[in-house]
Amino acid sequence: MSDMSLPRTCPLCQASVEPTANFCSGCGAPLTGSGPGSAASKPKWFYNIWVVLFLLLFVLGPFVLPLVWRNPRFSKPVKLVLTLLAFGYTVLMLVMVGRTLKAVQGSIDAFNSTLQF
Repeated sequence: MSDMSLPRTCPLCQASVEPTANFCSGCGAPLTGSGPGSAASKPKWFYNIWVVLFLLLFVLGPFVLPLVWRNPRFSKPVKLVLTLLAFGYTVLMLVMVGRTLKAVQGSIDAFNSTLQF
């Protein structure tokens, strides 16, 4: 069996690539010298599942969705679930911020009503 018939993976994003491909279809990284016997490079930080999930849920919310959809390690159903989760989480946070602002405004109004001018 020749090396060209063995399945290959991208050293950066771990996506499956054609044996004759020169570039990864997932991330566009050059595949020269990345055969089965060569040492794989460290994947880029934005392909790390835990980094993407942390950014999605705790830092940037829906602004991270392009990273979710470009990540070859997530399947399409997982991407859909994460997208719905991000939007639901964002709506929940906006509702909570609105309630907090109303409570603060009520406290300010109550304080102002006790002042005598």
